[in-house]
Amino acid sequence: MPASWDAVADRTDGDYSVDDFKQAMYQLVSQQCLYRRFSQHSVAYRLIVRHEKEFKDVADMMGLKLAVNTRHEYCYVRQDVAKPAPMDLAETLFLLVLRQLYHQHANAGSLTDEGDAIVNLAELIETYKQSTGRDLDHRLVTLRSLLKSAQRCGIARETKEIEDDPQPFAIAILPGITDILSEYAINRFGADLKANLARHAESRVLVAVHSDEPTETEQ
Repeated sequence: MPASWDAVADRTDGDYSVDDFKQAMYQLVSQQCLYRRFSQHSVAYRLIVRHEKEFKDVADMMGLKLAVNTRHEYCYVRQDVAKPAPMDLAETLFLLVLRQLYHQHANAGSLTDEGDAIVNLAELIETYKQSTGRDLDHRLVTLRSLLKSAQRCGIARETKEIEDDPQPFAIAILPGITDILSEYAINRFGADLKANLARHAESRVLVAVHSDEPTETEQ
């Protein structure tokens, strides 16, 4: 691990400052996945790839795994060993359905050259129903809220790449989803999901039991 970013910055002959390294590390940790093709990511991505060893050492000290996908030109960090924070049920279901859709598009050979799976809202809603047995709240404000949470960690973003689609937008599921939602993460989400669903089911039973109890006027 570098003793400080100063020594690393000095080796760049003034091309990058200490703050550039700190900002790149912060952006990577806070956003989890950075892509060279996105303008808001490109500076940090290039710096991280150019000094991959130093960034990996710092990430390791933070309990994170840093890796670079050279084929689709993105880098990411993932925490596989720490106890995960409880996931919001709606977000968990949404992420798992996105992961399933990406898998389906990859198997069908329908990914873009950048490795994205482009999904329209009708496909999302139908797959969500089939996978979860629930109806997705497909109001635009709800969908965009869920999509923003996925975008923050480099999993998906809004797009208009489907021609003649009457829907206001489509979803580009990004290739980083295969790394961010690894098999371990999917299993972890699955355990959290089962526990969450069990709690919801128990709550419904308790409500039903209480509603069946006679009121004072009925006694």
